[in-house]
Amino acid sequence: MESAANDNATEEQAIIYPPPFPRTNVSNKAVLIRGLYSMVLYLGIGYLVLRRWDLLLVISGVLILHEAGHFLAMKFYRYTDVSMLFLPFIGAFVKGSKHEISQQQSAVIYLAGPLPGILIGIVIHFICMDHPSLYLGGVPWHLIAQILIWTNLLNLLPIFPLDGGQLLNRVFLNEEGRASNIFLLFSMVFITGTAFITGFYILLAFPLFLIYRFFSAKGHLPLENEIENSGIDINKPYPELRNEEYWKIRSIIIRHIPAFHGIAAGPPFHYHDKEDRIAVEVENILQRNLLLDITPAHKIIVVLVWALCLAVPALLGIEFLLFKYFVR
Repeated sequence: MESAANDNATEEQAIIYPPPFPRTNVSNKAVLIRGLYSMVLYLGIGYLVLRRWDLLLVISGVLILHEAGHFLAMKFYRYTDVSMLFLPFIGAFVKGSKHEISQQQSAVIYLAGPLPGILIGIVIHFICMDHPSLYLGGVPWHLIAQILIWTNLLNLLPIFPLDGGQLLNRVFLNEEGRASNIFLLFSMVFITGTAFITGFYILLAFPLFLIYRFFSAKGHLPLENEIENSGIDINKPYPELRNEEYWKIRSIIIRHIPAFHGIAAGPPFHYHDKEDRIAVEVENILQRNLLLDITPAHKIIVVLVWALCLAVPALLGIEFLLFKYFVR
């Protein structure tokens, strides 16, 4: 019996776990090329709809200004793989990754998109009061002010996935619990209703995405439960994974995700041709920490800034005149 136990111990010691598959950040060149491709597609489809390059470029400039605010804020807070992508008919978005997500930083990131456009729009609005005949190409400056102010104010509405909705969900609802789920459900119903009332059915992409995310997360529950029951510490970023932890998580993923069925889990342990995709799944399994680091005083400041922005039209007497230009 003692000899068999020693043999098992020797076998355990003989297992060699290679290091986790190297995950590298996307190169700046690849990010730029991907962003440019999406912009070209956005401009091409946008021109087919508007048939006016001058107006399309103005709208695109407003969009880029907005997303650049998010982009620079995420870069400032050391997010990785930060990129900007354009979506025809919808707009654009900036994405990035970070293991520890700060509520304080998130508040700045979400407000950094709309605030510059609103402020610049206000300045242009008052310039136009003294110089109403100013034009940029064939686009009146007053229309540019209207687009800057109202599109950014719209983005601050507390509807997910608008900036205001994401701000509310992360900073005030902590992205979990019943209140967060009710808020997401309300957003889905609101956007669905808006899509059918306006006939702008492309908006249905948002509730459909949320439904997909819900069922995808539900389908991953058995996988996540097995990892949790295995005692593996997943409360860490990918670079801090120990060799053994990587291969154990990998083994569980291979069993649960059909795309990886048939791949040898080991031992012996060897990288597979699909290892990059497996490594992505391993990284996605690792828990992202939401740091509840925003104080009540800071929350009050965020609410005041948010409310002040939404009150700008009433405070400064700025009318909603977009229909004047777009509805004939």
